[in-house]
Amino acid sequence: MLQINHLSKSFAGRVVLDNIDLDFKGGDIIGLLGKNGAGKSTFLNCLIDLVLPESGEFFFEHEPMNGDKLKFKKELGIVSDIIPPIAEFTGHEYLEFVGLIHKIDKNTFQQRTAELTTFFFENQADLNKKIKDYSTGMTKKIALCGAVMHNPSVLLLDEPFAGLDPIASKQLIVMLEQFQKPNKIILIASHDLGYVKQIVNRILVLDDSKIKFDGSLQDFTSNGTKILDDALLELLAPNTKTTSFDWM
Repeated sequence: MLQINHLSKSFAGRVVLDNIDLDFKGGDIIGLLGKNGAGKSTFLNCLIDLVLPESGEFFFEHEPMNGDKLKFKKELGIVSDIIPPIAEFTGHEYLEFVGLIHKIDKNTFQQRTAELTTFFFENQADLNKKIKDYSTGMTKKIALCGAVMHNPSVLLLDEPFAGLDPIASKQLIVMLEQFQKPNKIILIASHDLGYVKQIVNRILVLDDSKIKFDGSLQDFTSNGTKILDDALLELLAPNTKTTSFDWM
């Protein structure tokens, strides 16, 4: 259970998050949607203590998160460009680093590393290359392996499908389907609506610093009678007109 009360954040006088109240429960896979600049990443960064909000209370398992939120951070798995895998490490060194941070015992580490890297990487030799030499997709995949290595109870994914090819994107969906449990929360901020609709059961839409929609995927798409893209467009830009570009 994760609860957020009265979360507000501004940058240079511009309100990005305005008195946000949200509850997340185990079993939720939430799609956080919104236009560019709507504050999705800011919201996630406030959660993980990278951005200090003007106001807001956080509760994890009904206990207030104060100070450095250490108890909560131990239960977090994060994929975000703002916290990339360490570029000077090889893929395997990075996963070892994650294992040491979370004090994963040797046998468990070896088993999970073998399973995750075999699943995401066709060529195991890639794990011996430095991450700075990885492609965007390979970097995202090693970040995903590191994020779930310690089997966190809260998984926060900021644009997880960006940079992944269709095969890797489908692999991520398969992994998330297995990761979903009654005691786990998955929050995905993404513009890749085609993939989002395959995995989420709850939709949050952030716009103009407010939560404009919070409900099931079924309700958001009117029981499947609308595609996700159209439902989002109707909510955020209901007066969009078709323009004729005569010069084209």
